[in-house]
Amino acid sequence: MQNNEKVVGIFGGNSFLAKYTIEKLCKEGYRMKIGTRKPWLVNQIRTAAAPGQIILMPTNVFNPKSVEEVLRDCHTVINFCGQLFEKKTSFLELHSQWPEMLSQMSNKFGIKQLIHISALNSSKNHPSKYMQSKMLGEKKIQENFENYFILRPSLIVGNGDDSFFSTFATIANFSPIIPLPGGGGTKFSPVHATDCANAIVKLLETENPKNRIFEATGPSNYSLRNLIEIFLQEIKKRRLLVSVPWSILKLQSYFLQYLPKPPITPDQILLLQHNSVATGKYPLLTTLGITPQDIQSIFSFWKRFRVGGQFN
Repeated sequence: MQNNEKVVGIFGGNSFLAKYTIEKLCKEGYRMKIGTRKPWLVNQIRTAAAPGQIILMPTNVFNPKSVEEVLRDCHTVINFCGQLFEKKTSFLELHSQWPEMLSQMSNKFGIKQLIHISALNSSKNHPSKYMQSKMLGEKKIQENFENYFILRPSLIVGNGDDSFFSTFATIANFSPIIPLPGGGGTKFSPVHATDCANAIVKLLETENPKNRIFEATGPSNYSLRNLIEIFLQEIKKRRLLVSVPWSILKLQSYFLQYLPKPPITPDQILLLQHNSVATGKYPLLTTLGITPQDIQSIFSFWKRFRVGGQFN
């Protein structure tokens, strides 16, 4: 079957990784039905597509009829839905109950393949509700759908447009101090969104797979302190890095979690107390023939965060 004969259903089309993946799928000639709560926020993605290649659909993932409209006539489904903090929707609802519903409905509509974006080091024994819900969602998919793939990414970075480094750039703009949770010792293995998107396309083309779960990590591990130091050096700003004890940060998070977009929550404190690096238990991107980029590949995109921008 040619790529242009396959219709890919996408849920969570407004997510950061989804945007990179949709652009890649457009280049590969796939047709897409993109379900998202706010389709007007992803209208710009049409510029990367040929006429008729993309259909944007307002979708409520907890409304079966709404989900059915996206699934109908699709060959493959990709689930990008996720959230880092709870508001109206709980972790259990979005990360566990929704994947269960999606996998069951995918069987009903004859979907051939389901690709689910989870999180690195998800575990039912993890103290974080976020991670617990991610693991439960994986389990529900494995129970309900035979031809599944699960991608577990570490910290996802992009071409200067990811929320991680953008957040620290904002802090560096107005504050001489940058707080480091627990001293900044938590380790990450930053992976570029393009590498994750390439992995998803590879999985779309995989038949009779030996592996179902993949860990998406970069080639190197960095502590949070290392990442901030590298970032500040590249944007040519000197800031004082101050260690904030977990106890103080936890206390602050109890109040900050009630903001519309909380900078930190109690559950995120639990997340930050655990490393996000490869476990060695599952295959990596290299198994799919992808050589992951190190963060040096995005240094040029950070110039916009300098005083004077790229001309400094």
